[in-house]
Amino acid sequence: MFSNNKIKQQLSTYHTYLYANFTPITGLEFWHDTREDRKSVPEAADWSPIETGAKWSGRDAYYWLRFKITVPPLKPEDHYVLHLDLGRSGGGGNSGFEGFLYVDGQPRQAIDSNHEEAYFDASTAGQTLEIAIMLWTGLEGGGPQQIQHYVLNELTAGVLIQPIREAYRWLDLMYQTVLELDANEPLLYEYQKLLDRELRRFIWGAMDLAAITEQSEAVLADVQAFLAKHKGEKKQFRISAVGHTHIDVAWLWRLRHTREKTGRSFSTVLELMKEYPEYIFMHSTPQVYDFVKHDYPEMYAQIKQRVAEGRFEPEGATWLEPDTNVPSGEALTRQFLYGTRFFAREFNAKQNVLWLPDVFGYSWALPQIMKGFGIDDFMTTKISWNDTNRMPHDTFVWQGLDGTEVLTHFITTVDQGDQFHNSHNWQYTYNGNVTPHTVLGSYYVYADKALNNDLLLSYGWGDGGGGPQREMIENIGMLNQLPGLPTVEPTRVDDYFKRLHHNLDHAGLPLPKWDGELYLEFHRGTYTSQARVKQQNRQLEWAMRDLELRYVEAGIARGVAYPHAEIDELWETILRNQFHDILPGSAIHEVYEDNAKEYADCFATIKALNAKLDETELQPAEQAYTLRNLNAFPVTSLVTLPAEAGQVVDAVGQALPSQASDDGVLVEATVPALSATTVTVQPGGAAAAAPLATTTATSIDTPHYQLSWNDAGQLTSILDHDHDDREVLAGLGNELTVYEDRPTTFDNWNIDEDYPEKAITLTADNITVATPEPLRQRVTFHFTFQHSEITQVLTVFRDSRRIDFATHIDWHDHQFLLRTAFDTAILAAEASYDVQYGNVRRPTHRNTSWDTAKFETVGHKWADLAQREYGVALLNDAKYGYNVHGGVLSLSLLKSGIDPDTEADQGEHNFSYSLLPHIGDFVAGDVEREATILNHGLTVQAGKAATTAAAPFTFTAAHPVAVDAIKHSEDGNAVILRFHEYAGENDTITVTPTFAHGAVALAKLDETPTAPLTATEDTYAVKMTPYHVATLRIELK
Repeated sequence: MFSNNKIKQQLSTYHTYLYANFTPITGLEFWHDTREDRKSVPEAADWSPIETGAKWSGRDAYYWLRFKITVPPLKPEDHYVLHLDLGRSGGGGNSGFEGFLYVDGQPRQAIDSNHEEAYFDASTAGQTLEIAIMLWTGLEGGGPQQIQHYVLNELTAGVLIQPIREAYRWLDLMYQTVLELDANEPLLYEYQKLLDRELRRFIWGAMDLAAITEQSEAVLADVQAFLAKHKGEKKQFRISAVGHTHIDVAWLWRLRHTREKTGRSFSTVLELMKEYPEYIFMHSTPQVYDFVKHDYPEMYAQIKQRVAEGRFEPEGATWLEPDTNVPSGEALTRQFLYGTRFFAREFNAKQNVLWLPDVFGYSWALPQIMKGFGIDDFMTTKISWNDTNRMPHDTFVWQGLDGTEVLTHFITTVDQGDQFHNSHNWQYTYNGNVTPHTVLGSYYVYADKALNNDLLLSYGWGDGGGGPQREMIENIGMLNQLPGLPTVEPTRVDDYFKRLHHNLDHAGLPLPKWDGELYLEFHRGTYTSQARVKQQNRQLEWAMRDLELRYVEAGIARGVAYPHAEIDELWETILRNQFHDILPGSAIHEVYEDNAKEYADCFATIKALNAKLDETELQPAEQAYTLRNLNAFPVTSLVTLPAEAGQVVDAVGQALPSQASDDGVLVEATVPALSATTVTVQPGGAAAAAPLATTTATSIDTPHYQLSWNDAGQLTSILDHDHDDREVLAGLGNELTVYEDRPTTFDNWNIDEDYPEKAITLTADNITVATPEPLRQRVTFHFTFQHSEITQVLTVFRDSRRIDFATHIDWHDHQFLLRTAFDTAILAAEASYDVQYGNVRRPTHRNTSWDTAKFETVGHKWADLAQREYGVALLNDAKYGYNVHGGVLSLSLLKSGIDPDTEADQGEHNFSYSLLPHIGDFVAGDVEREATILNHGLTVQAGKAATTAAAPFTFTAAHPVAVDAIKHSEDGNAVILRFHEYAGENDTITVTPTFAHGAVALAKLDETPTAPLTATEDTYAVKMTPYHVATLRIELK
């Protein structure tokens, strides 16, 4: 019998006859398109003749290729086919050219290396069709920019000889099956004998096309006899297959390219649906549907028709597939709010599944958020990319931070080239194929066979879109007939999860549970890459909270209209830029140019909307300033008034502690919760006050601390005067270290575990102790590293225990990681980290491989290391990458990778972090409050408050209340108040609205009322459990 290599060679030769009767297309014309809008075939263009074999090139350039074809007479079962090899495309549409084929001016389908054919059925027989193909040169796929070069290799057309194609396809799938079957399976030898017999029919080079066609018909007859003989000999598991294309909203291409990719991908889906009535396709991202709605309205109408038929499934829950490490809890809630709302409004489609196949770790807050929108099921594959540990289960209950449980299922589809028998290879894909290898491999690697024998496979080219090929769709029916393989059936995702629930309910076994975050042991650098983007995202999240709150207040007090449309547009922009390759920092340079512009537009819009309120809320008054506190607890803080020197008094004329500063008057003021107060600078100097600190060249001594440092600019001692002169440090503090950062793969994504082995500790080249001041004491440290400079101003305060490090960096080096570290005198086996809607505890040791893999983890505003009686927190206003090992608190400040963006993190950065020694744990030490103030302190506006408006709500609780949102409901009929418990304890929070209102009810995160609340003297008691997110719906009168 033929060897497997011989069979492969014979099939390769057979494949060349699929187009043997095709003839070259002539009359080709070419045009370079420089229009801004390229969604239509150009009507007036200077076309030039071009021939097959011609070269074309460019970077992010567009061309049109046009020609005419006349379809010959066709039998009902015939197809006239264009075969177009116009260049090279990356496997997942990640690089290389992409084409969009138009017929008689209407978009029809993609043309690329994965979709080289266009089929025309008998309805077009006798017609002359005008074909135009928009060709995009594409980009290089990350790294240095490069011109892309292509050749128009082949443009042919002809009537497909169906027996040759069908016979080749059957023999090829049988050969693929042979490669998968075990040597002890008798079917293997039945397949081999059939392949040997059928391929011996063909004497290549000695047979004409008619003879090959005749023999192909004989092959088909033998294949059908083989299938009939072995009918029913199937594996006893099922593969549920759904067409899918993963379209990164921006990654190695820009947003505007994604709009085009979506048009090409969805048009191909729609075209194949005409040919294959059994074909079911799903896509998860409302953002790209919205692109199609605006760019291709006729295509969108076809999508809506297919959705109504149940064949085009909009399922995924969120506005797009966001990063879930960096966004705030409220931002993640808005992802669901905007995603579910769009799918309901546009398609009447309820969301059932959170579909996040390619996200770099999953927040422990997600189960609670999902349930808040009625979503019970979660699907991903990315955890299979772990570099250290394989997850023990692929189907399990995931228990969230607050105890909420959701069913989680990992797609276990293997790549076509994966050696899935290798126990060290456990990486799955969401860009699946439908082949003997993938359907058998998906079950082989599945960890929960005793629970379930029905596995979901999403098939189609993706990352840069593309979607399924016709062969993938056809393979479903063909594999169903091949013995030795499982049953493969088309499915909708929602239907699959219904069956999965049924299977698990009837498995007779307990369902495993994972209680904790789903931490990805990979891509740890995405907590730090592209620092500007992460910083501005956080600033926008706070700004949107404040904007919504201010307009609710203005509506209550003065009847000001709530700007729903503007707020929606702002949120959609922010949510778009939280995509899992934009916010994590793993996209190309142009994406961040677009991001900077979109963020600038957001800030400008927010400023303009706030200015409208200021016009009515503030009135001019000489040397008067309004201080606003939009937190739900009182804030005492230093603020700078841009005024001439003088005495600062509050609204009742009481003098406030103040001093002159470099840029105005520095004043220490207290503003009540959710309120504003006016202060005035009066002529004359402030009363003389004693300096806060005594200083030397290497130390400062304040009422709170004595700080000492060495000549290198590192803290050597922090004595806490408030706690019996306790020494905070066991070693050095604020030790700035630069590490060589050259991960072996995924440069801007990854930090390798061995990065500490190449380290340079920075040494200050200048240290300046400022003249002592009454309200603060500053010390400036300057560091130089190669082409970069770092300036830090250490500040300690009169009435705050924070030790701030205001940092300015001018960075011009590549592939280095900059970190700060504080070696504390704290002994604790776990550290606490602020995350969405709560916090998570992680080990500080490396006892197990699971512990070791967490050498870099995500934290939001703070991380805390505490013994029972005393602790130390490291706060920040812009960073996310923490490492706590032993007693060392460490924070990543910059990661300057070079791929895919060669200029990542270059330029100027301004941010702050703070050390906060405190009594007890993070709760007793008020860490959440202090971190919130660092991020979201008092604001200053020139002018006097025109009216004194009461805070819209007052609160009582055991701890400062973390209010996440005060907004209008989506229907405009109510005020939505959202807050969460962060101490990890049961509590009762009382809420008193200060405005006239109607009924008050607890609500889900989707704003649906769940239970009415009864007031006691207009105060509503809300019982809280650990990390619970409470939403109140207060109806407006």
